Amino acid sequence: MKIVDVAKVLGSMVFAPLRIRRNPPTPPTGSEHYEPTPFAASRSSATKLARDVAVAKTPPGGWQSWPPPVLACCDEPLADGAADLRGVWKAHSGPMKGHIERVEQAGERVVITAGGVIHDMFADGTLAGGVNDVGEGGAQVSVAARFEDGRLNLYPNDRGVVVVTRYLDGDEMVWRWGPYTSRLRQLKTPPMP
Repeated sequence: MKIVDVAKVLGSMVFAPLRIRRNPPTPPTGSEHYEPTPFAASRSSATKLARDVAVAKTPPGGWQSWPPPVLACCDEPLADGAADLRGVWKAHSGPMKGHIERVEQAGERVVITAGGVIHDMFADGTLAGGVNDVGEGGAQVSVAARFEDGRLNLYPNDRGVVVVTRYLDGDEMVWRWGPYTSRLRQLKTPPMP
């Protein structure tokens, strides 16, 4: 990672809680964001595998309104050891209170959409399958993803340090991003107009 990208990531991380409080995100409005595709009984009976869907990238300048779900047509069951994190989540406590993200999953693939970025990855432990896109602040990121002990862990440049993790704790999701740990609750339906 270039020094300029490190500075962008750190700057974005430092100011993220303030940015969210000043300009709170709004949840997606369509029901398609809240209703994940039911999984097939087995991988062999799935009609659409995660690897058969093109990897989504963050559009230049980030997205301004919620993009459609990437894995809406995938019915491949989750990979062994993968926690089911699917849904629209909102941070209710912690420094990132107010943050909203959509998590999609199929097989070993995970797509996290939030804050203008789309992080589409295969949790296969490789940089090639991980996030190779832009992060907060527009910095280029290269991250390996793995499911370990019921957690989705992200390793920048496939180094040994987990910088981002998500896992379930009861009916909440715990999200640690750098120095921040927040708790999220799942939003079950679109907001009322």
